[in-house]
Amino acid sequence: MEKTTTNTWYAMEQETVAEGDKSSKAEVFIYDEIGGYGVGANNFIQDLEGLGDVEQIDLRISSPGGSIIEGNVIFNAIKRHPANVTVYIDGMAASMASVIAMAGDEILMADNALLMIHNPWTVSIGDSEQLRKDADLMDKMKSAITNAYGRSNYSEEELEELMNAETWFTADEAIEAGFIDGTIEGLKAAASIGEMAAIASQAGATLPVEKIVASIVNKHDQVVTKLEDHILDVTSQVEQREEEIAELQNSKKDYISQIEEMKDTHSKQLEDASEATTKQLAVAAAELMALQTEEAVSEASNEADAPKSADSFWEEYKSVGKSQGLEAKNKWYAENKHLIQK
Repeated sequence: MEKTTTNTWYAMEQETVAEGDKSSKAEVFIYDEIGGYGVGANNFIQDLEGLGDVEQIDLRISSPGGSIIEGNVIFNAIKRHPANVTVYIDGMAASMASVIAMAGDEILMADNALLMIHNPWTVSIGDSEQLRKDADLMDKMKSAITNAYGRSNYSEEELEELMNAETWFTADEAIEAGFIDGTIEGLKAAASIGEMAAIASQAGATLPVEKIVASIVNKHDQVVTKLEDHILDVTSQVEQREEEIAELQNSKKDYISQIEEMKDTHSKQLEDASEATTKQLAVAAAELMALQTEEAVSEASNEADAPKSADSFWEEYKSVGKSQGLEAKNKWYAENKHLIQK
């Protein structure tokens, strides 16, 4: 075998018959996560095309799945390749890896391997509108995945129920369900990790367990980083709002202080105006009283100096005498005798 492509996440090999001549058979290994730091669609397709005009591709899979978009690209690339493709599920074809496995013309599964189907899922951050958009996108992706499982014996409704429940299949169950065509003898349970590592190394691939763990840790770190960034962003927004609220409260205090100051000023002005008005009214009242008194005195004086008839004069003369005596009567007579009308 001549190895034409080796990566940390997959390997492609071709058989060599003679120097410079290649046979029509190639072997492809997908022993890692799909997408991310695992099997990337762009490099995979470039290397797949680099195999040339091979007639047979043996695709060996042991993967926990991964990106739906990347997986769909790889699935479509394998489906349109002119070579006959035989898929071997060596350890696990879960999630998107089970979809890629469906690209084979013939699908064989180790008798101790597992196949899993479930709904697509994602980590979403945002408001309610963003979450609804992400949910709608997940439903569309689910529909695309369901179509890939069309070779099974299940109806579309039955497939949706199995995906909703996240269903795992043994090799025998996968045959009965119509997902695969047959089984092959898998590694015995007694095989050590070291033996599996040697087998993976010979295949030009990294040990799935190690890569799966690394992939999970990496995903976890990415999610944590996104959440931390989101928390920092929200915290910054909260602090900014708190500063704005503090500024508004200070402005409110200033306005209240100005209003109180204006009230005090206007109150003092009103008091001063009221006091001045009261004084003016008092002066005016005094002036009015003085004027009225003057008029009354003048009127009385005028009335007292007015000419009197003889009868009126002598009646008043007698009245003064009766009330004040003879001396007062004579004095009144002397002062008022000129008032007798002639």
